[in-house]
Amino acid sequence: MADTSKKTLCTFCGVVDQVSVSAEGKVKATGSLGVCVKGAHYFQKHLGADPTEVDRFTSPLLRTPYGWEQVSWDYAIDMVADTILADRQEFGRDSLACYGVGQMTLEALWVAKKFFQGHLGTNNICSNAEQCLANNAGGHELVFGNEGPFAAYDDYRSADAIFFYGHNPAINHPTVFQRYIRQNRGAVKVVIDPRRTATVEKLQADNPDNIHLPVRSGSDVLLNMAFARYLLDENALDRDYLTRAVDPDSADAFLRALAEGPYSIDEVVPRITPDSMPHEEMRRRVLRACALWESDRVVSTSSVGINQTVGSSGVASILNLHLLSGQLGAPGRGHVRLAGQSNASAELAMGYSGRLLPFRMRLADPEHRATMARLWGLPPWRISPSQGLPVASFATSERLRTLVVFGTNPARNFPNLDQWREKMMDLCVIYIDSYYNPEMLEYADIVLPCRTKHETSGIFLNGERRLQYMEAIEEPPFEAWSDVRIVSAVARRIAGRLEGAEPPTTPALSPEEIEALVTDGNGDLSARGLAEAFDFPVDEYGEILSEPVWDEIRTASRGFYNEFVDGSGQAITLKDIQQGEGVQWGGERRYSRNGSEEEVLFPGVFADDRHRARFHLPPPERLVPFSERNTREFVLITGRGQMGGASHRNDVAMFNSATATGTSGWPDRNSVYLNTADAERLGVTAGLLVRLTNDIGSLVCPAEPSADVPAGHLYLTFHPDRAGTHPNLLTSSEECDPLTWQPLLKDTAVDLTPLRP
Repeated sequence: MADTSKKTLCTFCGVVDQVSVSAEGKVKATGSLGVCVKGAHYFQKHLGADPTEVDRFTSPLLRTPYGWEQVSWDYAIDMVADTILADRQEFGRDSLACYGVGQMTLEALWVAKKFFQGHLGTNNICSNAEQCLANNAGGHELVFGNEGPFAAYDDYRSADAIFFYGHNPAINHPTVFQRYIRQNRGAVKVVIDPRRTATVEKLQADNPDNIHLPVRSGSDVLLNMAFARYLLDENALDRDYLTRAVDPDSADAFLRALAEGPYSIDEVVPRITPDSMPHEEMRRRVLRACALWESDRVVSTSSVGINQTVGSSGVASILNLHLLSGQLGAPGRGHVRLAGQSNASAELAMGYSGRLLPFRMRLADPEHRATMARLWGLPPWRISPSQGLPVASFATSERLRTLVVFGTNPARNFPNLDQWREKMMDLCVIYIDSYYNPEMLEYADIVLPCRTKHETSGIFLNGERRLQYMEAIEEPPFEAWSDVRIVSAVARRIAGRLEGAEPPTTPALSPEEIEALVTDGNGDLSARGLAEAFDFPVDEYGEILSEPVWDEIRTASRGFYNEFVDGSGQAITLKDIQQGEGVQWGGERRYSRNGSEEEVLFPGVFADDRHRARFHLPPPERLVPFSERNTREFVLITGRGQMGGASHRNDVAMFNSATATGTSGWPDRNSVYLNTADAERLGVTAGLLVRLTNDIGSLVCPAEPSADVPAGHLYLTFHPDRAGTHPNLLTSSEECDPLTWQPLLKDTAVDLTPLRP
């Protein structure tokens, strides 16, 4: 009997794997990783569903004085084009901002970046990656000079020891956890996380010798310096590798600071141990973990937890350990990147930041701007040298007037949430998404319905550098467009509005001359350039084909650190990506150790800019656990999932899919968890309402005592609930990583007040 199933990708997290869906809607894993409940649940609920039953937008919407009005696509594209042109002319290029999402295809990320940064000249281009994954890229750049990860998921299977930093894969990445991590029963696993998570529970059930280090929040870098000091004191450094691969001045400075600084086990353990744990017990566990860095094969992995806690320095401090011990470039040796969103790694590569260009070129560098302008076929002056806004500054900017949002919910996922919601009331918000979102409809002015996961074709780049192709397995029952089509249609409509106008042909213009052109009817824009740059071949439904866009990206990548070639140096074609489980750019393993005595060099932004690695010496503020400088009673920990085993399956189903799977599974009200000793001291019992407050805001929610949260800490999930209990009402956008601008959301101090009946 012929197989009538359709093959596509599950893109609910950064793992990304192959699945097939039968004619009866049965979801089956066809790749090496499998499919978890969140992907299976999504496909089963949405394939063939009535759009009204799954809360889909079914036509473009326009806010009017009388409420929302359905309009045609032609009218909606007119409105978007006219809004952009009017605001540019009156308020300048920087009045426009674009906020992307890590579930856009690589083609959409490229086309949007080319449109907003290249042609429209705004650098206010951010994405969810700036709030979750940017610091992983920053850590790699601090040590190796480029953001590209160098290990593969398969390294979990051959490791002797695996370290998890602020990462809960049992909930967030269950397929990797089940098929790779847990299957390697011989490896000792170390989980560094203030709370006892589902990952800790499952790994200690597998083997009680697996280690949990419930350190105080903000202690990761200090702990890693203790690991490094142990390797130095035990003469366990890979001196040969250090000699060949690390800048000698950097090595001398780092090893001297390590030897002279307060990083011995006896000095560090009292600082990282929460009050609810005996110091001697923490010391015993830390010493066991130290010895594991002497193993033959060590893999580390990190995710949002450490990125939002100690930032780029935190990730760099892990990579320091891999350099010290030579744990990279071979099976079972390396640092694995796991992201929350399926194409977050592509956002990093495409430079979704206010100070980056594609391929991580620096906006401040005139040569980099000229290079990117040439690749986009633009005059050198077209790309503005003005630094864009960090996403954390959107709420306080006076220059923003129009915000284009792709498939995410800034009414929930921005820090300093109340202030940001107030700001959105003053903006024209163009909202592009598939699903009805009551929170965003409070602030949107124009809604454009885009295709959802199973209706979209495109390329995804996961955390092990694997490029895979997602096939559309169903056509929408109404006219929904892909992100690529929407952006290209707006660009071509703007070209039509310009009526053939062309800017001066001079190769150089001053900023003042450019702004004068903008003010004088958007005279800096090229009608011909816009029309040609976004005129792609389409399929029978009017959707833009992937191959010409991919060929444009691949050609532009030549000469960069992430040139899209395979392990043998051959250019990666769309056909290569579409076959099997895709292909990894750079091959399965970068920084390969071939056993030679030659010098080891690493690429910078440009592949030919090769240099030795550098140890990152962390700044003093990254060596202080949050509780040591906390001016309030508690440190608030945020993350995915409720506490307690009964809700784990629901947590997995809701992670990154709460909107797409509907609001029916949302709890009425999330609870905040506190240590049992703190609860007893404050007279807090299960279910008692408490108020959390700080300088940013306050919220009221039930409390739940739990021994799984360390003393002096609280835990509140990011999962949505019906009551609007969200930790971003308390998080701040003021503390950001200096390299990446990612907000350090988990450095949040709060007070807790019981509300007596």
